[in-house]
Amino acid sequence: MDSSHLAVIMAQMPDFGYQLSLVEHDIWSDADFQGQGTLLDTINVIFTHTESTECREDCPEVIHKLQKSLLEELPYNFLIAGDCQAFEACGWQYTSNFSRELPGNSSLVMAFVGNFSRKAPSICQLKTAQALILESLKRRKLQPEYELYVEGSNTEALQQELSQWPHYAGHQKTK
Repeated sequence: MDSSHLAVIMAQMPDFGYQLSLVEHDIWSDADFQGQGTLLDTINVIFTHTESTECREDCPEVIHKLQKSLLEELPYNFLIAGDCQAFEACGWQYTSNFSRELPGNSSLVMAFVGNFSRKAPSICQLKTAQALILESLKRRKLQPEYELYVEGSNTEALQQELSQWPHYAGHQKTK
């Protein structure tokens, strides 16, 4: 697809008032994801948090350290950092291995970087999450009738904030 054709397609898409700054996986991670994982067919959006250090300026470094501490790929499709950027992990292409209780390859898992048991993510993080959902819809990586869940323990503040969002369907505890 040439750039003029892409410009025409983007001009036809509605402007939702949010800008998405997406850092692709190969920019921040050394891990090779090509050819690994199960393809994604998304009908749910699952939000959680990393229960780690928050970041505002050094987010690629914080996320890279988080990945190294797990000794494997991060178990999310995207991470939403305090610097207003979304970081691709599994991306739109592959399923997350976040939870075995999730319904197969039908969940897009997004994690806020930090601990949000007592305080909600920042406005900037919430707007980035909304922009990521809208971008997923625009790219047809998320079905319009999706359901939104908060999953995990210690997610009280996150649940309270996201329960006000359209498509919110509830909370699931991770076993």
